[in-house]
Amino acid sequence: MTVYTQCEHNRINAREYPGTRQLCVSCDQPTGRCEEDSIYLEPEFEHQGSLGPLCEECAEDRMHPNNEAL
Repeated sequence: MTVYTQCEHNRINAREYPGTRQLCVSCDQPTGRCEEDSIYLEPEFEHQGSLGPLCEECAEDRMHPNNEAL
């Protein structure tokens, strides 16, 4: 995760209103969420970290990998 100074946050927020975009780690698209409501999936194994932030579509795909698109 990148850490920004307050000045950098202000500059990004001015350019990308309504604020810093959170990108999905799977598809690299904006999640439409912020830190407080991010989607993270629990690790499969103890030694792994959680996976996220994820957009809703990628989270759904990973939680139900055998579902086919309609």
